[in-house]
Amino acid sequence: MFGNKRYVTEEQVAERLQPLEDRMAQLEKVIESQALVLEELRAALEEWKGRAEALSGAPLSDAPASTDVAASAAAFATPSATKANAAGTQRHAPSTWFFSMPTAEGVFPESTPQEEVGKSIYQMRTEDGVNGHFVMLSTPDAIATAMISVSQFVKPVCRIEGNTHRQPQRIETLDEGVVKCDEGVWRVVAKATVRFV
Repeated sequence: MFGNKRYVTEEQVAERLQPLEDRMAQLEKVIESQALVLEELRAALEEWKGRAEALSGAPLSDAPASTDVAASAAAFATPSATKANAAGTQRHAPSTWFFSMPTAEGVFPESTPQEEVGKSIYQMRTEDGVNGHFVMLSTPDAIATAMISVSQFVKPVCRIEGNTHRQPQRIETLDEGVVKCDEGVWRVVAKATVRFV
């Protein structure tokens, strides 16, 4: 009766459950982050639909509910990308843009002229509005955002050197990545190489 070795104390159970609880907390943060991104994409899609309707003078049919929001948003050009495509060979002044998370296919569907703290992960410069080079930002906010999901936010557009299982102090871009404006979105042509230090 007293020799039962299968007895587990509450402390042992709590100790074994702690990694699972930590992982659940991380996953909940990722879900919250993705829900915010999804809402922003939906809002951007509605804004672009409104602009397209205003330009064409005819209402656009609603996209089916099953349509992937990221794919739908990618179909509508960012203002900078639209100018780049429409201008063709027209000269552009050099400009800098910031990207948030890429798609799994290595496309940046959203770009902004200013860094958005907690959202921007990459910085891109372009001379002609069509071709550009990008680096991964090494700010604490960009690192924290990227580390939410390295497989989603970093690996589609970067080769990684260093330990991805701990929070890096800084991120060094060893080789800049190359992007090209393609149908209104920035598509990765060559991945960047970064080192987590």
